Amino acid sequence: MKNLKDYRNKELTIFIVANILLFHVIHQFIKVDANELFNATEVFSQIFTSVIMSVIAFGFILVTECLLTSGTKEKLLYLFGFFGLLNLPGCMIFTNIKNKNIDSRFSYQNLIIKYPTLYENLPESKEERLRYENEKWYAIYSQNRDVPMIYNSQRDWLLFRDIYITTLVIICLYIVLIKMSFVEFSCPYLLFLITMAIITNFGTNRKAARFAYNVIAYDVHTAPEKEKKGDL
Repeated sequence: MKNLKDYRNKELTIFIVANILLFHVIHQFIKVDANELFNATEVFSQIFTSVIMSVIAFGFILVTECLLTSGTKEKLLYLFGFFGLLNLPGCMIFTNIKNKNIDSRFSYQNLIIKYPTLYENLPESKEERLRYENEKWYAIYSQNRDVPMIYNSQRDWLLFRDIYITTLVIICLYIVLIKMSFVEFSCPYLLFLITMAIITNFGTNRKAARFAYNVIAYDVHTAPEKEKKGDL
């Protein structure tokens, strides 16, 4: 059975290690000049200290990211969601398809035919409608979660989400290290982290939308015909 979160041992680990190495390079934790090349003790001391710091940092970053719940990660991902401006794609997908469908693989009419009672039972209250749409979308997803297209798009979404959260953790850790006067502030390094946070946040939203629409596209055209009135 495939492990949906195997990226934690692969891509996410590589991302964390790369950031730690970049941190060491920018802040010059290992400084060896020509006069010190033959000073094995000095070189070994610097490398040993760097490795110890890297292991501690890696463990702290990974553990902190793992301790955050899915709900907390969603709030950090959709910060404006506190004001009702952004929600997970599954919460708005059917309304979005009705108003302006961005996926050319199916149409609004396809959904009406496939799920005849879905739009008829759409609640008027915005809060109830968000919950209703997400429940109906999840019911469709649950029937098709093992389909390769859906599995891979979900994995991509989770990977981008956790890289984004990890970047936020690194930023917080970096600020703490600066406040404790453990390292000197580096504007280029902080700008790099902020840029990574913005890029991965945007990427996560794109991957989430793709994942949500893949579920509908597959079920509408590929999944065996089911009686949706009872299920949806």
